[in-house]
Amino acid sequence: MTTPDDTLAPAGSRRLRRPEVASDFRPDIQGLRAIAVGLVVLYHLWPTRLSGGYVGVDVFFVISGFLITSHIHREIASTGHLKVTRFWARRIRRLLPASLLVLAVSGLAVFTLTPSTTWAQSAHEIGASALYVQNWQLATSAVDYMALDNVPTVAQHFWSLSVEEQFYAVWPVLILGLLIVMRMRGHKDARKAIVAGLTVILVASLVWSIVSTRQDQAFAYMSTFTRVWEFAAGGVAAMLLTRIGRPVDSVLAWLGVASIVGSGFALSETSLFPGWLALFPVLGTVALLLAGSTTVVGRVLGTRPMTFIGDISYSIYLVHWPIIVVLPHLTGHPLRWVEKLGILVLTLALAWLSKTYVEDPLRTRPLLAKAPRRAFAFAVVGMALVVGLTATWSIALDRREAVAKQVASDRLTGGDPCIGPGALVPGNACGPVAGDGPLVAPPEVVITQNKSDLLRKCQQSLGDSFLLDCVVGDRSGRNGTIALVGDSHAGAFVPMVDELGKRRGWKVIVQTKGSCPSTDAKRVLATETSDQRQASCTAYNEAVDQQILRDTSISLVLASSYTSAYEWLGANGSKGASAGRDGYVSRYTRWVDAGKNVVVIADVPRPASGLVPNCIAGNAGHPEKCAMPRGAAVVPDLAAAAARSVDIPVIDLTDLFCDLTSCFSQIGDVIVYKDRSHLSTEYSTLLASFVDERLGDVPAASRRGR
Repeated sequence: MTTPDDTLAPAGSRRLRRPEVASDFRPDIQGLRAIAVGLVVLYHLWPTRLSGGYVGVDVFFVISGFLITSHIHREIASTGHLKVTRFWARRIRRLLPASLLVLAVSGLAVFTLTPSTTWAQSAHEIGASALYVQNWQLATSAVDYMALDNVPTVAQHFWSLSVEEQFYAVWPVLILGLLIVMRMRGHKDARKAIVAGLTVILVASLVWSIVSTRQDQAFAYMSTFTRVWEFAAGGVAAMLLTRIGRPVDSVLAWLGVASIVGSGFALSETSLFPGWLALFPVLGTVALLLAGSTTVVGRVLGTRPMTFIGDISYSIYLVHWPIIVVLPHLTGHPLRWVEKLGILVLTLALAWLSKTYVEDPLRTRPLLAKAPRRAFAFAVVGMALVVGLTATWSIALDRREAVAKQVASDRLTGGDPCIGPGALVPGNACGPVAGDGPLVAPPEVVITQNKSDLLRKCQQSLGDSFLLDCVVGDRSGRNGTIALVGDSHAGAFVPMVDELGKRRGWKVIVQTKGSCPSTDAKRVLATETSDQRQASCTAYNEAVDQQILRDTSISLVLASSYTSAYEWLGANGSKGASAGRDGYVSRYTRWVDAGKNVVVIADVPRPASGLVPNCIAGNAGHPEKCAMPRGAAVVPDLAAAAARSVDIPVIDLTDLFCDLTSCFSQIGDVIVYKDRSHLSTEYSTLLASFVDERLGDVPAASRRGR
C-alpha cells in the first residue's frame, strides 16, 4: 500500500486549465486512507453489518495507482529519466520492515496459541506472503474444491499486499517502456504517452475482470490481472488532474463519498465482485482524488483524527487480521462485541507503535536509506529468513505426518475391533464411544487429507468435466469390475472401496466430482455466481452416464451424494425435492435397465459446524464436545429415498456414526471427518468391512437385466 510520505497533491492554482505535476502534500488523501482501512477492519469484525467493506482494498489500489504514477511522472519531468532501482528501494524501506515483522510474530503466535491443525496451512501462507505471491496461492485454493474448507490464516489478508507489490515491481518498468516507445516515435510529451498506455491497460484489464468474474468469481477476486485496471484508473487520474471550479469539485467529492460508502453497505459476499461492480468504489475514489482538499469533504478528510488514522493505515491493515484470527483460539468462542472493541483499541495501539518504532526509523535512517543495495540486501535476507523458517516448519510437520501415518497404518491393521466404527457395535463391549487410547491419526494429519494424492487423482475439480483415470481396489479385477460415482461425499468413500475391492477381488473405477452429484436433475447452489460450474457438472454427469452404460465390464455401481446440500431443478422445469428425487430415479433405473446392479450408500450424518479436526484439537480430552444431536445430524437423503422407491438396495451406515441420541466426531480413537462433512481416510477405510457385510452377495462379475 502507499504510505503517508507518498501523499502528494497538484501544484498551482485551483483553476488550472492544464494538468500539473503532483508535488504538494494532500491531507485529504490521508483521510481517504482512513476510510479505506476503516471499511476493511469493520467488515472483518462485523461482516453482516458492513457486508461490502472489502471495497476498502479497491480504494487503496486506486490511491496507490494515483500516487505512484504521480511520483514516477514527477521524477521523469524534473530529471528526464527514472531510476527504477531507487524507486524499488524506497518501496522496500517503506513496506517490508513492518510486513516481515508482522509475519514473523504472527507465525510465532500461531505456533504457540493455536491448535496444531492450523500450523501447516499457516506456514504455507506465511511463506507465500513473505514472497508476495499470496494472492495467487489463494486464487488457486479458491477454485480447488479440496481446499475450500481451508480456514482463514493469520496471513490471508496479505493477498492485497501481494497484488500491490506486484504492481510496484512492474509499474515503473512499464512506464519506462511506454516512454521508450514514445521517444522512438519522436514524441516528447511523457504525460500523453503515460495516459495512452494506462488507458489501454485500464480498458483491457476491466474487460477481463468482468469476463473472468462471471466465469469464476473466486479466482478473479484474487487475480492481479483483474485488479490492474484499478491502479491504472488512479494513474490516469493523476495524469489528467485539473481543477475546473468549486461547484464541480464539491459535486465530485460528495458523489465519491456516496459511491464508496454506499458500496460498503450495498455489496456482499455474494456480489459478482470485482467485475463491473468494482467501478463504484473505483470511480468514487477517483472522484475524491480529483475533487481535491479544499471542498467540504476534503477538509473533513484532512482533519487530524482522519489523517492520524491515515498515517498508520498500513500498520492497521497489517496487524488487525492476525488478532482477529488468533483471539478466538484463546477465548474458545467466536468474537463478541466487547472483544471486537478491544481488538480495535489494540490494533490502533500496535499500529502506532509499528509506525513510530519500525516503519519510520527504517525508512529514513542511513542503515537502509544510504544506498539502494542495502535495501535490496535487507529484502533478500528478511524474506529468506521468514521463508526459511516456514519451510523448516513445514518439513518438521511433514515428518510428523509421515510418522503418524505409519502409526495409523499399524493400528488399522492390528485387528482391534474397537478401533473406529466397531466402538459403536454393542457386541464388541468397547467402552467409551470416543475411545480411551491415543488417536489413530492426530488432528493435524487428518485435516490435510483433502490434499492427498489419491483424492486428487480420483475426484474431478470444480471447473473440469473430463473423466479421470482412477482405478483402486484389485486392479486385476479377477472377480469383476464396479464403479463408484457421485460428488465429494462419494469421493470420501474412495479409501473404503479401495479396501473393499481388495477384499472381494474387484477392480473399482472411481468417477467423482466435487459439488456434482450423479443425477439427471440439475443441482442448484446459492453460492454459485455463474453458470460455468453448473455447465461443467452437467457435462461431467453426461460423461459418467455414458461410461456406465457403455462399459460392459462394469456390473455394479455404488452411488452416493450429499443431497441435502443442494436445491434441485428438473429437466421438465420442476423444482424442489420432487425434482431431485426424479433425477435420481431416472438415472438409477436407466443403469438397472442396462443390466447393472445399483446400490446407493446413504449419505453420512452431518457433524457439528466447523472443521472437525479443529474441534477435536481444541477440545483435547473432551471429544464429546464435538458431537452433534442425532436429530440435527441425520437428515433426509433424496438419493436413498429415490433408490428405495424403485427397489434399489440402500446401505445405511448411520448406526456406525450415532447412538440413539448423538452422532460423534471421534469414534474408537479415530477422527471421523477430515473437514466439515467428508470422512477421514481412516474412518472411511474402517467402514469397508461393514459395507462388505451389508452388500452381501451382490455380484460384480455378471450383469442382470430388468
